[in-house]
Amino acid sequence: MTEPALTLADWQKRLSADPVQGLNAAEAARRLARDGPNSLPEKKNNPILKFLSYFWGPIPWMIEVAILLSAFVGHWADFWIISALLILNAIVGFWEEFQAGNAIAALKAKLALKAKVKRDGAWR
Repeated sequence: MTEPALTLADWQKRLSADPVQGLNAAEAARRLARDGPNSLPEKKNNPILKFLSYFWGPIPWMIEVAILLSAFVGHWADFWIISALLILNAIVGFWEEFQAGNAIAALKAKLALKAKVKRDGAWR
């Protein structure tokens, strides 16, 4: 079951916030020291590990087995074609994801990174 939605008054009571005065500077500093800044952590991925992840999984494993079998039976043309397709697929997948990540970074850069707050009765 889901909890019933809280009213604005309930949130103000829970957060000990006065809607007219806002937080005083001392309380804001105490909460900042206790809880840290109101921000989302940025997670950076290693691009080499991300690229290598395109060779990990059931479908790449089947293709890798086909490459090994082609080498085992001496079908070198098949070996090189399948190998090239596997590597090309990894490059295309990595590049597409890299570009999508750049698009998300550009959108994040346009977001407002500051908010207006009430401290001691004044907007800041």
